[in-house]
Amino acid sequence: MREAGRRVGPVILGPSGGEFILERGSAPRWSAPRSTLLVPGTLVLLPPSTVCHPETVGARGWLVPPAHEETGALLCAEVTPGGALLEPYLAAIQAAEDAEALGGRGGQ
Repeated sequence: MREAGRRVGPVILGPSGGEFILERGSAPRWSAPRSTLLVPGTLVLLPPSTVCHPETVGARGWLVPPAHEETGALLCAEVTPGGALLEPYLAAIQAAEDAEALGGRGGQ
């Protein structure tokens, strides 16, 4: 996403994989395989902003940590817009499926 010039906000790596924190209301029609869009009001447990992968708290750590001031007082509101994530996400899913298919044929 960064190589394509798209901004990438905070991303958590947890037991279910990567979890993007999206801009509120930016993914109203999100529909993509192997993903779940949480509805407003869903409780999400976030690790402290200083806990970065491979370090974890409750099996979760920041892959892309939220930007914060050295004082730790304010977090940056810069998050990924849902529309900017869909195309790269679908491309990554396709690449993963292609790799799985090759692996299932003995790498041939």
